[in-house]
Amino acid sequence: MGHLRLNPNLIKVPLYIAGKSVEEVQEEYRVDEVVKLASNENPLGPSPRAIEALVQALPEAHRYPGAADRALRRRLGPRIHPSFDERYVITGNGVTDLIRMIVQAFIFDGGQVVTGQLTFPMYAICTTMFGGVLLQVPPREDLGFDLPAMAQAITPNTRLVFISTPNNPTGMICRRQEVISFVRGLPEGVVVVFDESYRDFVGDADYPDPTEYIAEGREVIVLRSFSKAAGLANLRVGYAISTPEIIHYLRHAQLPFNTGAPVLLAALASLDDGDYAARSRRLMEEQRAFLYEGLSALGVHFVPSHTNFILLTDLPMEPTVFSELLIRQGVIVRPMDAWGLDQAVRVSLGQPEDNQKFLHALRVVLEGQAARTPAG
Repeated sequence: MGHLRLNPNLIKVPLYIAGKSVEEVQEEYRVDEVVKLASNENPLGPSPRAIEALVQALPEAHRYPGAADRALRRRLGPRIHPSFDERYVITGNGVTDLIRMIVQAFIFDGGQVVTGQLTFPMYAICTTMFGGVLLQVPPREDLGFDLPAMAQAITPNTRLVFISTPNNPTGMICRRQEVISFVRGLPEGVVVVFDESYRDFVGDADYPDPTEYIAEGREVIVLRSFSKAAGLANLRVGYAISTPEIIHYLRHAQLPFNTGAPVLLAALASLDDGDYAARSRRLMEEQRAFLYEGLSALGVHFVPSHTNFILLTDLPMEPTVFSELLIRQGVIVRPMDAWGLDQAVRVSLGQPEDNQKFLHALRVVLEGQAARTPAG
């Protein structure tokens, strides 16, 4: 490729490495029974109403998407805030697509993005892709977003601030008063993006709703997803909420027909599946408590989570080695070295039998490590 003129920004973009699939592990490690707890997928599977809507829409798969996008946005607008309509919402091929659209829309001519050092890597990836200047602020000692430090990091060249709450990979939230102080102190011309992909799992009363700032006309974008709580990760549908002016502008970065009608109709149907949503929240609450107890009994440090995953820290070995030992026991978790965390892995919450298998595998790995470690 030496004779080609390559995009220097694109060359610098690190490839996003997804978690190993069950099929890959079965083939590579010759393990028959494998539990995947690496990608924060909903262990209940998709919403049954979403499946039904998807199947009903498939006979029209030969046609381009029609009114499904507008129907979903019309439903979402007032559901989010009583004063919102479809003009406040834009859909995307998953939240990652929306992050790409936002960065493409605002980061040109070397614009700056401020975000946390320990957070979802797509903010950094997209910034690099479009030639932006990335400023990553270290987390607090407890691994939470340091919003005061992020506010101080803003310069006249800052155009976007990304805040993931609950944050991936820590599962931590930003609390009401710190968010109020941060947003109120923002200089004009800086857009703050709150990524709330895991919002539906939060039960803390101190968790703020940043759409209130959109209702005030502030330059705020909120990202939400159907991948997690609705169990539609494979269908790739997310949405952004902002003022009609910002949403209209973002549409210039939206690819035509970027999400198909069957997918949009499945997402729309999932909004009416209250039973599924309740079961999903209940399962997450119960299994978080179950894993907290099991991890504590094994002496494993973890970060209390508001999501469907838990970050394990201070492990006795490097995370890639640790995760491979778990894979050999038939459990896939996500090593955190790519996030800059030594001796940490992230484990998704599964069904009760999945989590029991994980704790058993974890015990085997820890006991094996203790046996190999010389005494004294």
